[in-house]
Amino acid sequence: MSQLKVCTFSALIPVKDKQQSIPTYGSGKRPQAELESLAKTDEDSYIRVVKPQYLDAQIEQGTDAFYQASQSHLNRLIATHSLERVENVMFLYEQVQPGVKPLRGLILAVDAHQCMDGSVKKHENVLESKASRLVKHIAALNSISEPVLLAQKMPTSVLEILHQSKNEEPLITTVDVLGFEHKIWPLSVQEVGLVIAAFNEFDSLYIADGHHRVAAVSEYLLNSGKSKQHGLMSLVMDQDDLLIKSFHRIIKGVGNVDFAAYFTENQIPFETIASLNDCKVGANEALVIAKEHSFLFQLGKIASTMNAVEKLEVSRVESGIFKQLLNIQNTSTDERISFVRGDIPCQEMQDMVKNGACDCVFVLAANSFHQVEDVADQNLTMPPKSTWVEPKLLTGFVSQIFD
Repeated sequence: MSQLKVCTFSALIPVKDKQQSIPTYGSGKRPQAELESLAKTDEDSYIRVVKPQYLDAQIEQGTDAFYQASQSHLNRLIATHSLERVENVMFLYEQVQPGVKPLRGLILAVDAHQCMDGSVKKHENVLESKASRLVKHIAALNSISEPVLLAQKMPTSVLEILHQSKNEEPLITTVDVLGFEHKIWPLSVQEVGLVIAAFNEFDSLYIADGHHRVAAVSEYLLNSGKSKQHGLMSLVMDQDDLLIKSFHRIIKGVGNVDFAAYFTENQIPFETIASLNDCKVGANEALVIAKEHSFLFQLGKIASTMNAVEKLEVSRVESGIFKQLLNIQNTSTDERISFVRGDIPCQEMQDMVKNGACDCVFVLAANSFHQVEDVADQNLTMPPKSTWVEPKLLTGFVSQIFD
């Protein structure tokens, strides 16, 4: 691996009076019914560009009609001057959520060759069919509408840019449906130079979110001969600034399970939790919410022979208690298991159990990004639904164009 190459890029951004109406969360981040309603009611929403079938149910994803409709919606936004073009830019990005410090990163372009040679490290498998559809979509639009999220430990020179106070007005300000505020400021010529020089000292970055976009954009640029002019639009953050949440496991179809007996028989340290209000799940432990009681239990010692995936709390729960007690052998295919994001209150999950919506819920602590890095460094794959990383970016907030 060689030194990292980053550069400026050309972007489409919403004009001032469209900054609230164009950006949207995409598929998988908001309920489909909500996005379909948005597509039907707001002609400016970028959801029409990325999901034209939400406006016209007769359009099938991946067909010529799909790509033509998508292109038509984007062309309309450009023709009506709802989007404006900015050239040779890098941005400072900020997301403000209630109760957490502002999440900041740099939006820049990363060399496409290095996205494919192992310099940009992955921890998830990429589905070839999904990536191929995305390549066709990028080719139809000549653009990509959302940065990938990359992370690394940033040097002091970059941290100073990331954490400096901003007095000038942002170029874009959008408040999303969750009440989160998104802003960007263009970097100065001097700041761009400092960033490029700082990244030349790196030999790798880690994908935090957006594996399929990394694969698809890189493939498109390399196959189209555009990789010399363009890189991959990325939001790059200091790894310590990422907000990482877990995914919890919802279990149905196993009936009433005697967890206390299982823990006792297998000499697994545990305690009964009377109130979930103040319960914290830490490293090397997990919480199971059952109908009668909730139990916080220990996961045991980590053996020196374990690889990075086997050391993960979620892996040890799934390879142990899931397989041995619940007979759930494959969490990717077993219909008795589903997943819920780690910011759902425990009380809400307890209500699900008591109301009979499920039999039990396993609550896990969030992985650290160091754990994710270890998995990537060993060329392994994280278990399904094991990490939710924020910030999540809006689609159409900043789009890269590949002229």
